[in-house]
Amino acid sequence: MERVLVRIPNWLGDALLARPLLHALRRAHPRASIRGVGPKPILELLASDPVADAWEGWPERSDARAALIARLRAWRPDAALVLPPSFSSAWFAWRAGARVRIGYGHEGRSLLLTGALPRPARGERHLSDEYLELGRILGVAACTPPALAVGSAAMEEARALLRARGLAGERIAIVGPGAIYGPAKRWESERFVALASALARDGFRVLACGAPSERALCAEVASRAGSGALALAGETGLALQAALCASAALAVCNDSGLAHLAAAVGTPTVVIFGSTSSAWSAPLGPRVRVVQRACREVAV
Repeated sequence: MERVLVRIPNWLGDALLARPLLHALRRAHPRASIRGVGPKPILELLASDPVADAWEGWPERSDARAALIARLRAWRPDAALVLPPSFSSAWFAWRAGARVRIGYGHEGRSLLLTGALPRPARGERHLSDEYLELGRILGVAACTPPALAVGSAAMEEARALLRARGLAGERIAIVGPGAIYGPAKRWESERFVALASALARDGFRVLACGAPSERALCAEVASRAGSGALALAGETGLALQAALCASAALAVCNDSGLAHLAAAVGTPTVVIFGSTSSAWSAPLGPRVRVVQRACREVAV
């Protein structure tokens, strides 16, 4: 196996759960040329892992996508691992000319895959294990990846931001009150306010972080928690957010990309699950603790 193409998942959490597969693939094929294709911001995070020889951002424009596919066809991949579940991802691997195309065969994708596996019911296996199962066709054996490294430039940017906000030398706690797909996945904002207030009383400076769409939610939590809290949602890219997580003593988040990011860089992380299953998508890491609400209240 000389050339392996990997279509990286589009969601941050899913992409970070693919790290065990990527490290195992590199270990199984140390001399292979491995290329990862996916959203550019996510690839910039994964670039610190010594698992791929090249990373190709998935373009938004159709002409740029066609050019990328043409480059990959010229590269002549021996195999492609298709991690996203979409039909279009399998279609991409077929168009890229991969001789062996491996993925889960649902939504009509089996016709485009040479190695189509039946997908387990959601929650039957952890998503990282689902990805590893695809890799086993290429001789991959499971391994535990190291903590995700954060670049020195991002760490310096984080230190500069903390200095500018008067937080240099402070104990930092990150709270992530947001999550996609709405309230069913979220611990109530009032609970995060109470948590942030308690952390501030214990001497932490609290950063309420999240995606740009969560600015209002994080601002509400920070303002109601008092002077020990600060809202940063939407003010940081992924690299800077990873550096802030690495600088923190603790993170408490809903089931979200932020929780996966904090866990990946090795920060002690508490993840609160609501409607989704922690058995399927809990963040990975030795310093992760999961609270599965299952429609129950969680006390601070």
